[in-house]
Amino acid sequence: MPDDHHPDHHHNPDDVLDDDIDTHHDTHHLMTSPAAPSTSATVMSRLESFATIAAPTTLVAALLFYFGYVSTLVRYEYFGVDLNALDLSTTELLLLGTEVIFPPLAGLLVLIVLALVAHRAVKSLLERPRPRTAKLVAILVMVLGAALFARAAVGILVVAVSRKEFPGVTAMSLALGLPLLVYGAWTYRNTTTRPRGTHTKANALLVTALVAIVVLGLFWATNNFAAAYGRGRAAEQAAELHTRPRVVLDLEQQLYLPEGLKGVHQFPLPNSENQHFRVRCQGLRLLIEAGGRLFLVPEEWTPATARTVVVPYDDSVRIQFLPG
Repeated sequence: MPDDHHPDHHHNPDDVLDDDIDTHHDTHHLMTSPAAPSTSATVMSRLESFATIAAPTTLVAALLFYFGYVSTLVRYEYFGVDLNALDLSTTELLLLGTEVIFPPLAGLLVLIVLALVAHRAVKSLLERPRPRTAKLVAILVMVLGAALFARAAVGILVVAVSRKEFPGVTAMSLALGLPLLVYGAWTYRNTTTRPRGTHTKANALLVTALVAIVVLGLFWATNNFAAAYGRGRAAEQAAELHTRPRVVLDLEQQLYLPEGLKGVHQFPLPNSENQHFRVRCQGLRLLIEAGGRLFLVPEEWTPATARTVVVPYDDSVRIQFLPG
């Protein structure tokens, strides 16, 4: 008979195998689980760092491209050339935008410094026991802001005014008008009551709207400056065409140019059996080489009578470049 007092020491082999698998799984889980959050946190940290760098870089590149495009568009329109015909690369437009953005950026930095200095001066005036000077300054700032805002409204509503004005007057009036008016009102209010550190939702919305107006006005002003810069560079280039390389063209047939085009001469070349070029053209200056083509202008340029000649930059034309 079996002994009821002795426990059974025989185990099922499958149960032993299951226990070993569970023990190995738990050990593996304990070894690997702490490392997963660390790796995930590292990846997220790197992504955040990349986004912090990439976002401003993308914005700066987009602004450089846009203002370079505007400036170059106006610049070559002066010579009757559409920008799409030039087929400039993105890198070239970015470089052209770099020379455009420096003056507005320098002006913006100077404006920020002046604004900070003025704000500190106003705060020192408000700390006086009798801030009469601060009240007078607040009134003057409100009047100036109202006048600038009115000028911006006139420039926006009356197109003839914005067309004839100095570039950027309406845009800068918009950017400075309302912010100065609100700042003057804030200063005047603090001359009668002590400033309180309460920040309401309405104040946050007001500040956000003012910042948006300033950004819009500055962008508009920079756009106007880019266009004016392009026109100025075109006029300067037209006045200094004598410094550009001279171009001599040997062609298979004569160019169809207006009669009496000053400085441009075409004459036949001597006949030869191995010579397929029949005409030589002189008196042209190189404006730009782009898209596999040469854009040439007469030495004596006038917007009313001059033309821009476009020839392929390949074996169909024999080309000579001479110093200016």
